[in-house]
Amino acid sequence: RFGNAVDAYCRALPYREEAWKRLEQIHATKSDKAETLTLEGLQCQRHLIETYALVAEALLACPKGEDVVCHYDSDENEEGMESEMVAKGSEGTNDTVLVPAKERMNFAESHYEMAREGLDELLYRMGKMAAAKMEIGNEKKDIGYLVMMVVGVGNSIKDEN
Repeated sequence: RFGNAVDAYCRALPYREEAWKRLEQIHATKSDKAETLTLEGLQCQRHLIETYALVAEALLACPKGEDVVCHYDSDENEEGMESEMVAKGSEGTNDTVLVPAKERMNFAESHYEMAREGLDELLYRMGKMAAAKMEIGNEKKDIGYLVMMVVGVGNSIKDEN
C-alpha cells in the first residue's frame, strides 16, 4: 500500500521540479534578481518540498526489512492502457521493486534532506515577503503544516535509526 504511494509521489517529483525551474527562469528573465517574490513562486516551491517530504514519509511507513514494492495489474484495461494499480494480493499482479530494503532508509533520508533544505529556502523567502508586507493569505498556514510534516519525518528518521 505504501509502495504505491512512494511510486505516485516519485512520479510527481519531475513535474514539481520542472514547474519550479520554469518559474525561476521566468522570474530571472524579468529582472536582474534571480529571486522574485511572488505568491505563485511561494506555492510552487512549497508543493515541491511537500512532495519530497511525502516520499520520505511514505518510505518510512513501509515495513522494515522489506523491499518497497509497487503492485500493478498485469492485465490491460478496456482502453488498452497497461499497469492499472490494484490492491496487494490480487490475482494477476506484477510487483515492481522501487527501493531495495537495505536502501530504504538512505532513500528516505535523502528526500528528507532535500525537503529540509528546501524548507529553509522557503522560510527565508516567506520572511522576505512578510518584511515587504506582501499578502500571502492562507499560504502561511500551509507552510506551517509543511514545517510540521518535515519535522515529523525528521523525528521518524531519528527514531528508526
